[in-house]
Amino acid sequence: MDFSLSSERQILFDTLTKYFRNEYSLERRNEAASSDLGFSRDSWKSIASLGVFDALLKPELGGFGGDPIDIITVFEAIGSGLVIEPVLNSALMSSMVLSHGSEQQKAVSQAVLAGEARPIFAHFEDLEQYEIHSVETQSTESGNAFIVNGTKSAVRHLVGACHLIFSARTSKTSNEKDGISLFMIPLETSGLTFETFESIDGGIVSDVTFSNVRINKDSLIGKKDQAISIISEAIETGTLALCAEALGIMERIKDITLNYLKTRKQFGVPIGKFQTLQHRMTQLFIEIEQTRSAIMNASFWFNDSVETRKKYLSAAKYTVGRVGALVAEESIQMHGGMGMTWEYDLGHFAKRLIMINHEFGDEDHHLNYYAKFSA
Repeated sequence: MDFSLSSERQILFDTLTKYFRNEYSLERRNEAASSDLGFSRDSWKSIASLGVFDALLKPELGGFGGDPIDIITVFEAIGSGLVIEPVLNSALMSSMVLSHGSEQQKAVSQAVLAGEARPIFAHFEDLEQYEIHSVETQSTESGNAFIVNGTKSAVRHLVGACHLIFSARTSKTSNEKDGISLFMIPLETSGLTFETFESIDGGIVSDVTFSNVRINKDSLIGKKDQAISIISEAIETGTLALCAEALGIMERIKDITLNYLKTRKQFGVPIGKFQTLQHRMTQLFIEIEQTRSAIMNASFWFNDSVETRKKYLSAAKYTVGRVGALVAEESIQMHGGMGMTWEYDLGHFAKRLIMINHEFGDEDHHLNYYAKFSA
């Protein structure tokens, strides 16, 4: 099968990968990841100036791309550069959610495109529960306002954001698909508290607690009780993007490992001459290409029916989880102890690859999903 990009998308991919290789060093990335903000504001603005955000969104949302293949193209490049900036949450998912809001809320999404605003989308509450309708945060009406109580877990890049976009249950019980609404509030809203800590793969994540947070009714995004379709669209698009990011990381790990096998010598010859290592490396090549096939297949069916989209997206995310673990483990073993040293690139790519498996559903979750839709 031919996976070649169109000339325009190939130019975009080449431009991004060249920028990340030449201007986005791992040393600078790790320094930014360990800062109080968890990423670099300068890099965020530079990425915006390259037109990355515009390529992720459809023309009706202010962009010039937005097709599944556009998203894959951008995020494979992001994965190859191990980019820590919040392109996924702020530029892609938050902008998609805000497109369903008021004119004032849409104006925030337009500011995102220019790199001037950074809202953050928070939905998941239990790190072991990936069902999107599993929402226990409560929002009750009180006169002309809503009162919110609950928590959101492990929200990436919340520090320094301008707004928090979050889901809350406005009716029904915690496991029903209806009765969920979306809101956007300024991050300095009274009653919000954050517990912030470093993530394993770099950057800052935060647990958010709502304690009788009083918000105006104009904070509501879209219609009350009917946000599940908006949330599904954002998370499914985010899942496709994560799969592509993982593919970019796998390709980079493959290149690092192949170069090591060609240059590291033992008994006077490069260790890549040893047949056992050749077989292991060949297996990685095959598995990575299978992953690319699964992601391209998911992108092809992405705009089909909801059931078809979920089926092939789950197949891709499962493949990413399974192959990601194999690529990380095999590459580190072929490197020996140096594979996980802080100064060497490989370990940082491997940690991010493993963590992607746990975002928006791990491989067990998506295998069960695929089985359900294939029954």
